Amino acid sequence: MANQAVKSGSMSLVDFFMLGFGSMVGVGWSVAVNGWFASGGGPVTTFLAFFIGTLLMIPIGFCYAELTPAMRVAGGAVAFAYRAFGKFPSFIAGWFIALAYITVLPWEAIYINDVLALIFPALKSGEPLYSIAGAGIYTNGLIIGVILSLLLIWMNHIGSRTAIKFQTYLTGLLVIVGALVILFAFIKADPANLQPVYENIGKGTHSNFFGGLIAMFAMAPFFLAGFDTIPQGAEEGDSRINFGNLGKVLVGSILAAGGFYCLVILSTGMAMPWKDFAGLERPAVALMFTELYGDGAFGVTLYWIAMIGALAGLLTTWNGLYIASARLLLGMSRARLIPEYFSRIHPKYGTPVGANSFIAIATLIGPFVGMGIIDPLTIVGGTAFVIGWFAVALCAIRLRQTEPDMHRPFKMPGGVATAWVGAIISAALILSTLIPGLPSYMGNLGIYILLGWSTLGLVFYFSSQSYRNAISERERAASIFLDR
Repeated sequence: MANQAVKSGSMSLVDFFMLGFGSMVGVGWSVAVNGWFASGGGPVTTFLAFFIGTLLMIPIGFCYAELTPAMRVAGGAVAFAYRAFGKFPSFIAGWFIALAYITVLPWEAIYINDVLALIFPALKSGEPLYSIAGAGIYTNGLIIGVILSLLLIWMNHIGSRTAIKFQTYLTGLLVIVGALVILFAFIKADPANLQPVYENIGKGTHSNFFGGLIAMFAMAPFFLAGFDTIPQGAEEGDSRINFGNLGKVLVGSILAAGGFYCLVILSTGMAMPWKDFAGLERPAVALMFTELYGDGAFGVTLYWIAMIGALAGLLTTWNGLYIASARLLLGMSRARLIPEYFSRIHPKYGTPVGANSFIAIATLIGPFVGMGIIDPLTIVGGTAFVIGWFAVALCAIRLRQTEPDMHRPFKMPGGVATAWVGAIISAALILSTLIPGLPSYMGNLGIYILLGWSTLGLVFYFSSQSYRNAISERERAASIFLDR
């Protein structure tokens, strides 16, 4: 069943926006925002990192916006890079984007377990089974984490329509809850709570405002990523939609998510003294409301609203990146860059069953490793996302030169100059995480993860050489692009 198209989910433009926005705005705004303040030395550095980061994402987003409607097939960057540069560059781009997506899956599994443990303390009762990086793994929490992971796996196995509609409805709930959180935080806002403008409170190696800003830049791409899930679902778009508008939706999702993060950071940073807020347990935003409004009915109601938002954000990112991961690996296997197994389509449900099974393993790892590896996962995932963005920017440049007459339903403003800006921004971000001594350095564990993933990819690539060489380049192109 290889090289068969995924059964259409008839995705509308609203579904595409919800896929991108929901994948970008996960749970970080609810459970990790106070940790951001601690990592960056305050809400001001954090706000600036996300604000500038959002602006820097726009040229990159325009590259995706131009290429996605032009090549509406599963794999996204894999197809772009193949058309622009050929087989091996296509593999490199796809494999690192796969790492970015797949690091999110255990990340979300870890956090959903952590949030549920706050609602149901029994999930962390008794002695831990074992510890990893100082974080205990508890029997009850492990069982719940595995059950929730299996539910996500099952939902994506039985059909993309179910997963996509689940994504759309949950993201709508997330938007409503997020708006309420921002509103009631701003009601209590006092600019004096932003003081001191910078202070290292014991997290990170930075010693000044600029260092705190750079430290947050290392993490911001991980939370601003997710818009690139839209290309992965483009194959399943409703044929009646205007695909020129799909590019606008993609860029719009970046602006919407970046604006959302900035408003959450600003409102929570001013709602109470930020160093007190940084010291709250997870989920900080929910606990903040009981601090601001007391333990009465209103404060408790706001607490639960924020908790619902945290869970909705967890599930939207978890589900969105699961959908994207499977379709990315499917696209790579269609190109015969990785083994044929990943391109198998379920005969009944029309889902990428081979890719889903690989991703299921990554998802199930999360409950077993716990909170101790969150920071390395965040920085490695962010770096992998940026490597993918760099590749797509180069593809946009190359294809403008080699195929100026390609049908482009959406053309980026500024043309090649915009793509070069995106490439330079991406390259600078990548280097900042790889140079030891910088506040944004990913650390030794991050380097080991990156090297291990690279090694696994090369094993897949070279072990599938006979499979890859069994067809001509014309047949490969037809397989990737489904003869579109």
